[in-house]
Amino acid sequence: MNVALRNENEAVMNSLDVEIIKTMNGTFTREDLEREFINLSYNKVIIDITSIRNYFDENTLFNFLTYWEPSRVVLVLNNTEFCNNPDFLKKLVEKGFYNFTKNASGASFLVNRPNNLDDVRKFLEGATLYDSNNSNEITAEENYSVNRNKHQRIIGLQGLTNHAGATTLMYMMCKMLKTKKTVKGIEVGSKDSTYFKSEDIITSDSIEDLKIKVKTLYTLDVIIIDLNGVDGLDICDEILYLLEPGTVRLNKLLKSGQNISELSNRAKIVLTRSALKESDVAAFEYETKIKVFANVTDFNERLESSKTVNNLLVKLKL
Repeated sequence: MNVALRNENEAVMNSLDVEIIKTMNGTFTREDLEREFINLSYNKVIIDITSIRNYFDENTLFNFLTYWEPSRVVLVLNNTEFCNNPDFLKKLVEKGFYNFTKNASGASFLVNRPNNLDDVRKFLEGATLYDSNNSNEITAEENYSVNRNKHQRIIGLQGLTNHAGATTLMYMMCKMLKTKKTVKGIEVGSKDSTYFKSEDIITSDSIEDLKIKVKTLYTLDVIIIDLNGVDGLDICDEILYLLEPGTVRLNKLLKSGQNISELSNRAKIVLTRSALKESDVAAFEYETKIKVFANVTDFNERLESSKTVNNLLVKLKL
């Protein structure tokens, strides 16, 4: 007797040749599992990966999966760069999740004859899953531009000065945009954003992982990325370079050797955590030779909206 979690992989899940005593439809969190599986006896749980809310965030995914003993999990993957990435498959095996497939026959087989480490050892060496849809083995080296949503906007945030507030600005931009658009924020190389406890923000640990996660979000209207020093020029439509205009941080930046004046002629410089009034910006530009795209003053991220962040969104035509 088995249970199934089903979402976008409906065709595969409906074709399972195993006995199912309970099916849950939709997307779920670990907290949902703790409510739904109390006192329920079952053999295996067959999980459509898209039924895991924010499954493309590694911490969320494995927090969800480790609710069960790994040997009881059969994971049904989809045909995306995220699931086809050899590094992702390697992590599954390293964490003890040996039973994964893309088709109904494979899932049904694994319920009755689970894999052992020898069966999946090849994935520790960079093997990929076979894609039965096109009879080609999947690799993660596809051109990033393939299937790009032409109507999507991807905005990167890059701090020029230390602690320029990129994570908080990303959070606020996402919170305000979600009232009229589909949006997701991604923080690269850090997990400060987890303290906001927002389902609209995920994390990424590398440029390769970032590219994969961006592609899984191709249906969204807007993606805001806190780049944290990562080069996002080939991912983002535009990058906002954040500069805190306080005297100490500004002078350190100007003495660092970076040509900020030249950068401001070809990129968007945004003042953040700024104490400058709009009437002061022109004088700031004259004194520093830095062209300013927007002046974002301090704001309260606990509020539902901010006038200064809204002005930035308007300038971005979002």
